[in-house]
Amino acid sequence: MRNLLLGCLLLVCLQSQMNAQFEFGIKGGLSSVDLISDGIKVDDGINHLQLDFVNSAYGHHLGLYSRVSFLGIYLEPAALFNSNMINYRLTDYSEDGVLTVLFREKYYSVDIPLMVGIKAGIFRLYGGPVAHMHISSTSDLTNFSNYGQKFRDASYGYQAGFGFDIWKLRLEVAYEGNLSAFGDHITIDGQPYNFGQSASRVLGSVGYKF
Repeated sequence: MRNLLLGCLLLVCLQSQMNAQFEFGIKGGLSSVDLISDGIKVDDGINHLQLDFVNSAYGHHLGLYSRVSFLGIYLEPAALFNSNMINYRLTDYSEDGVLTVLFREKYYSVDIPLMVGIKAGIFRLYGGPVAHMHISSTSDLTNFSNYGQKFRDASYGYQAGFGFDIWKLRLEVAYEGNLSAFGDHITIDGQPYNFGQSASRVLGSVGYKF
């Protein structure tokens, strides 16, 4: 009896693998960062600064994805090269007066989302965690001696969205939240700061199934 049950279980597993659908492709798109914050205030007796998030240019992402589907449910991991550009305003209140500087920073990372979704016809709903693996960054404030950057090797967030599968095209719109405070890489005179809130993104992607 035990051997019969094990044989039936093995048969079900093999049947599941045979019915599963595998997919591999490329995807890319645009994203926009959104943040509502009072900014960063620095008043330590030496520095009297205000750093504000102004806006973000459209970010870009491009990479590969894979998908395994079974009974209308699918699992989709991906590896995407991602770039974002953020515009800031720095106001320096000194004895010589008020100096305002606009500057930008660019961030580069590899994003690894792991989405679980359901599919009905051409329509999909999905959600799951995403890891951001930091690669590098550039900043216009490198000549400001008080300012520094200390990025984490990885940060984490989550995504939820919907999509459409039309022939070999994969169209998606997703919302992404972050689990860490925005700007937590910023240091001034070695002291870490952040904007006190996490930033969100809206991502639009187009994929192609090989």
